[in-house]
Amino acid sequence: MALAGALALIIAFIIVWIIVSIPTWIAGKIITPRTTTFGRAMLATLIGAIVFDIFSFIFSFISPIIGVIIGFIAFLGSYKVIFDTGWLQALGIAILAIIVAAIILLILGALGIALPHLGPFT
Repeated sequence: MALAGALALIIAFIIVWIIVSIPTWIAGKIITPRTTTFGRAMLATLIGAIVFDIFSFIFSFISPIIGVIIGFIAFLGSYKVIFDTGWLQALGIAILAIIVAAIILLILGALGIALPHLGPFT
């Protein structure tokens, strides 16, 4: 029974990872079309989150705000390396990915598809 639960957790993680990578892939295709693939977008999503968590944790001992700032810079650095681009384009991909995700969520909401875990719904 525990094996089935672990397998379900792994499958759920992979599905969520794929879904979360879609806005990054779309943003990457707009900002850096020559180097963006869906595999790179998935790698950037995973590595970016890990790098942000590590750096923000380490530097939050100095100050939580400094931790978040350094974590974000490290996150952008991972986008810079993975998409083989400059700092401004990495920032553009990150910002555009947020905008694309918001648009997708609005479209899903208009279609009546609710994602209750994303907000305080009762």
